[in-house]
Amino acid sequence: MSAASQDEGKKWIQSVLAVICIMLGYIVNNLFEHLSTWFNLESKVPYYMVSTQVLSVVAGLVAYFVLLTNPRSSVFCSDVFQELTKVVWPDKNQTMKYAVVIMIAVTIIGFVFGFFDFSANYLLGLINK
Repeated sequence: MSAASQDEGKKWIQSVLAVICIMLGYIVNNLFEHLSTWFNLESKVPYYMVSTQVLSVVAGLVAYFVLLTNPRSSVFCSDVFQELTKVVWPDKNQTMKYAVVIMIAVTIIGFVFGFFDFSANYLLGLINK
């Protein structure tokens, strides 16, 4: 892997880690909102909403820097990026063909399950009369 490719890999890894940590902060914030609703914490704790938002941002930043500075996670992420660069992705025509085949197969299986469901409901209706 060349130096330019390694720099690009580091940028992608840092970007993905940033997005994951933003989602973590969002999840922590939603958790605190639900806790506030369940236990009526807004009336009991002063500045509850501000402190939960600050805590959510801090949790995301701490997770980002811990993942970024941990050598094991850095090696793991770089190995994942290297493996993803080796993947041969399908082109547009193959993707369209596979998507059509999957839609047809799901439709056929849906009709089969619907037929069995209708038949079972009909038979159970005859038994219950």
